[in-house]
Amino acid sequence: MHVYGCKISYYTGKVETYLRYRSIPYDYSPTVGNEKKLIAGAGVVQMPVVQHTDGRWMTDSTPILAALEAEQSEPTIYPDDPAMRFIALLIDDYADEWLWRPAMHYRWSYEADRRYAAQSLYEDLIKDNRPIPAILARRILTRRQLGNFVKGDGVTPDTWDHVEGAYFNALDLLQTIFETRPFILGETPTIADFGMMAPMLRHFSQDPTPAEIMRTRAPAVYEWVARMWNTKARSGDQGIIAAPDAPLTALLVEVCETHLAQLRQNAQAFTQGTDRYDQTIQGYDYKQVPSSRYRAWCLEELRREWNGLSAEEQTRLKSILSSDASVLWEDVSFKPSDYDAERQAPFNRAINVFGKGLPPA
Repeated sequence: MHVYGCKISYYTGKVETYLRYRSIPYDYSPTVGNEKKLIAGAGVVQMPVVQHTDGRWMTDSTPILAALEAEQSEPTIYPDDPAMRFIALLIDDYADEWLWRPAMHYRWSYEADRRYAAQSLYEDLIKDNRPIPAILARRILTRRQLGNFVKGDGVTPDTWDHVEGAYFNALDLLQTIFETRPFILGETPTIADFGMMAPMLRHFSQDPTPAEIMRTRAPAVYEWVARMWNTKARSGDQGIIAAPDAPLTALLVEVCETHLAQLRQNAQAFTQGTDRYDQTIQGYDYKQVPSSRYRAWCLEELRREWNGLSAEEQTRLKSILSSDASVLWEDVSFKPSDYDAERQAPFNRAINVFGKGLPPA
């Protein structure tokens, strides 16, 4: 397979972790310099885009993993128990769409981190593909990322502590889990682990500031990152816990209070047709964050998975999820995303999280 992405990319790292786990050989190329090919094949330039060995183009890390996993033998990365499978998918979505904000904040708000990131992006994407002087390229990259994906995504002096607290909470909750077992749900990695590798591998464990925090605050998480990067699939029992224990339940409460609260408010804004909206998460007010059609689809997918559970399984989960999870089962209508209506992902024509790739002005 051929992976088009970036060597410090959030989602490229997630997909690469899976390919290594399944011992699937792949080549790598940067997205820059291959834009025409990617748009023709996948419809977008995003990280990563993967060309399957059969020539088909794939985008969006979670559907990519689902499609590739369908080609593999046991054990699967999806728990056999429907309720535990839902939990794994929910954690994956939280890692993809909520932890993105603190990951981008740490990378671009701190001087040492943005120097490292800008130079890495220049070396990987720009140096051999664009006739732009290094100093100018680094300046453009920093201005774009800091302006659009940090300040433009609601990170202000009023929300700064909460954004960093999202990272601290994730570390503390995962540290407790990894003190009792090697992976989030048991003895083998699931989609929850691969999802968490998106922020934890290429951002939090590599960028200077969050990496030092991880090493000192949550060494078991630091160890898990290396374990995930080195783990290979083995036949045998999944070894998944039968039901959420106290450490996992605490993580799920955090997921509900942050990610599901965000998805509800985004869906409301998308329904109203507003490009930017104010949202309140755990008592913190985020002003004029960008609305996202893609995240409206994420909520649709979670609700679809929820509706596939039996009444008994839903009751079992309701007893441990916080009130913010009610967006999964409430009889509330949001404007449909009209994305992937034929359910072809990851082989469909993809969309970006934000419009043409950047949050709206």
